[in-house]
Amino acid sequence: MRRLWPDGVLVAVCTLAQLTSLRPGDAAAPGATAGGLALVAAVAAGLALWWRRRAPLTVVGGAATAYVVQAAAVGPVAPVTVAAGCYAAARFGPVLWGPVAGLLAVAVVAVCVVLVGAAGLAATYAVVLVLAVLAGVLVVARRARLEAMTLSAVVAERLRIARDLHDVVGHGMGAITVQAGAGRMALQAGAEAEVGRALLSIERAGRSVLREVRWLVGVLRERPEQVTAADVVGLADAARSAGFVVDARFDERLGAVPPQVVEVLYRIVQEALTNAFRHSGSDAAQVAVAVSDQLVVTVLDAGVGAPAPDGHGLLGMRERVAAAGGTLCAGPRPDGPGWQVRASLPIRAGRDGGRLARADHRRRLVR
Repeated sequence: MRRLWPDGVLVAVCTLAQLTSLRPGDAAAPGATAGGLALVAAVAAGLALWWRRRAPLTVVGGAATAYVVQAAAVGPVAPVTVAAGCYAAARFGPVLWGPVAGLLAVAVVAVCVVLVGAAGLAATYAVVLVLAVLAGVLVVARRARLEAMTLSAVVAERLRIARDLHDVVGHGMGAITVQAGAGRMALQAGAEAEVGRALLSIERAGRSVLREVRWLVGVLRERPEQVTAADVVGLADAARSAGFVVDARFDERLGAVPPQVVEVLYRIVQEALTNAFRHSGSDAAQVAVAVSDQLVVTVLDAGVGAPAPDGHGLLGMRERVAAAGGTLCAGPRPDGPGWQVRASLPIRAGRDGGRLARADHRRRLVR
């Protein structure tokens, strides 16, 4: 039962405006019968707007017909209900026939106004109604563009997830296969020590694959629609459940940070932990979030593996931080072995943050 209040207000306003419109012509005052007929037509056209979403073509046709009756009875009045019907036809009707029906209503009103002797008003009314049709067309076009962008973002997200899973499973299974072959050859040669080392390598590779798969699946399963501070804390819990040791320290003022900044923080921590899983060679990481006049997040690992490649993950972090007006540093730790990701984000709810939040929403995987 959504939109009941706005729909009711629209119907009431359009009906009242149609009823109270003054005849701008110089025709004689209408009689009681003609006035009653005009009153019924105005009320019917206004009430019909309630169904403008479900039957837009019928509504615009009914509004145009009611306008003809009203104009013939009392003279030309402001085509308020016809304008609402034209917008509804272009906005909610079929892509082609909706605007066509709206333009036909424009023609009906213009011809009717000319025939009742107020030709000077025909152009004004026609322009108003054409603008209503164009407004509906523009809204439809904008909605179609946003849907196309959303679909493109969903496809890109699925491709990224597919790449991550392929890398995790493919590399892990490749290492297991190589070590299994080496173990088989060592077993045939009677080299028990080599067999033991091969089995240990297989065990480590299998555990690493399972750990990364648990992390990826856990993040996907619990991916929030609207990120909050609790979701950021939940990333550390998800990493621990996948077998990663995470030392997390979150400022108690994180709950007061604007949602746009929390959204960026969530993506940074998620990507940094993913890179630590896949590239550090370590099973531990540190996450620290401090809040003052700006938010500072630091993710550290003590791994000896290769640093994360400068691919889509780091590029995405840089884009998000830059859009939020912050700075990002990703590279080797200055205090010892390992890798660090450090970002500073201004705490403000600006236009850039809102645009970033909407872009990230379109990137989310559709369940």
